[in-house]
This record gives sequence, C-alpha cells and structure tokens, in this order.
Amino acid sequence: MNYPVIRICIPTLNPHIDDLIKTKMQIPTEVLGYKTEISIVDSGSRNIDEIRNIFEDVIQIDKSSFNHGATRNLIALRAPSKILVFLTQDALVLSKSFLENLIKPIILNDAAATYGRQLPREDASLLETFSRYFNYPDHDIIKNASSIEDLGVKAFFYSNVCSAIDTEIFKDLGGFPEDVIMNEDMVLAVKVISAGYNIKYVHLAEVIHSHEYSLLQQFKRNFDVGTFFADNTARLPAVSVEGEGVKFLKRQMRYVISHGKTSLIPLVFLEAFAKLSGYQLGKRHRILPKSFKVYASMHSYHWNKSKE
Repeated sequence: MNYPVIRICIPTLNPHIDDLIKTKMQIPTEVLGYKTEISIVDSGSRNIDEIRNIFEDVIQIDKSSFNHGATRNLIALRAPSKILVFLTQDALVLSKSFLENLIKPIILNDAAATYGRQLPREDASLLETFSRYFNYPDHDIIKNASSIEDLGVKAFFYSNVCSAIDTEIFKDLGGFPEDVIMNEDMVLAVKVISAGYNIKYVHLAEVIHSHEYSLLQQFKRNFDVGTFFADNTARLPAVSVEGEGVKFLKRQMRYVISHGKTSLIPLVFLEAFAKLSGYQLGKRHRILPKSFKVYASMHSYHWNKSKE
C-alpha cells in the first residue's frame, strides 16, 4: 500500500537543541506530493522536555536498551510511510532542497535506497576534512551488484547519518540487523544490493557532519569495526577491507602535503597506527577478555549485554 508520508527518523540522546531546530526548519511539510513527519526515539535525554517542545512524535526507550539497528527499526516501523529517511541528531541539514534531492531517486525508481553527502564543520581539522571529502565526493554514484568488482567493500558503503529507503523494500529485507555492534547500515546495503536493487549516493543531499576523534577514540572506533567484520563474515561478500585503508592513507598523505601541512605527517601515521591496531584487535576479539573489550570499544554497552 502506498502511504503518502515521508517519515524522518532521528534517534536522540542529549542532543544540541539548536542543531535539531536548524534541521527541523529545513524539512518542508510536504515534498514531491508527500507529507513529511519527523519521529524521534530518545534514549533518556536530560533535555527531553525541550525535545518534546520541538517535535510532536517522540517516544522514549531506556538507555540500556539502545541498539543501532533495533532502535531505528522501532521508530521506522511504528507508523505507515512510503519512504523512510534516517538522520542522526548531529547531522545539520543545509537547505530545504535536501529532502527532495535525497528521496527523488526513490520516487523515480532509479534506486531503492539513497544516502547523502557529509561535509566537514567549519572548525574541522585538516585530517577530518580530508576524511569527509574522501568518503563523500562531489558527484553522484550508483551502486549495485555490478559495482562490487570495481569498488570492493566501498560498494556497500552507506551511512545512516543521512539516508533514505523505500519502506516496503526495507520491510521485505527485514530492516536493520539488531545484533551488530555497528555498521547496521552496511548490512542493510548488502541486503539491498544482493536483492538486485540500486543504491544511489546523492551529492546534492548535503548535511554538515564531522567528528574530531582523539587517537584513543580512533582506536576504539576501529576496534568496533574489526569486531563487526569478524562477526559478520557470513553476511558480507568476500571483499577486501584492508586495501581501502591503504588507499585512504596514501591519499591523506598527499592531501596534507598539497596543503603545505607537513607538520601533520607524524599525526597521520599515529592515526593510521591507532586505526590499524584497533581494527586488528577487534578482528581477534574472541580471544580477548570481556573487561578489555568493554574498555577498548566505543560501544561498551554491546559487551555489557553480551553473554560472554
């Protein structure tokens, strides 16, 4: 059934209220003939009253029950819609054309799912700026089964920071996995492509989104990445992950040198070491004590829920 609603789903936990207000102001009440509705699922924010003052549809869950996939499934499927749009609370929508650009390929049946471009914040470091431009270029990309040979693991790169998917296809594919530490969006992308659909990267659907991770945070994040790949080999096609990291490092080095910031070269190598060591330990998490995994992970709640 074709429900004339575009549902924008945003999980929150102690968000910056100004960011949410700015994003809401850029979401039109109607786009391409569809009504838009914003749904919030909150995991115990201190500023929940302010969130409720901004949005009509807010549900709360216990912080301990949060899960990247399960929480998004909960909010996505609680009411009918034609298209589901996923945003994170710190993704700042740049213009009122964002939503139309993001969903138009789905409306035109050019793709079953889309994701948008993430641009660095004004105060982002040079290394973080490079990371945004490396992963989010200034041109559209169509990805499907025929892309795997050329793109490798990047064929399944898909980000819930700002993404959209046809609701019926989302349901048919079983939604997001609810048992992964992270990269629930990548698993969904694998499902979409394996089912014969297109995913489109839409560079004109822009949001501001970047992070300034410390070396320890880079280690922790990549420990979780390694854990994800170790635990999901059956879900993922046999594609190389490590090769993408080498490509990133080489291009990052050229970027730093081209900007005359050779003083950052030691930091480039330190970040690469933090990422690689975290990733390799994460891949071997089964032989590590649970206490270490809780410390080494950016998602410690995953291990606290674990039966290990």
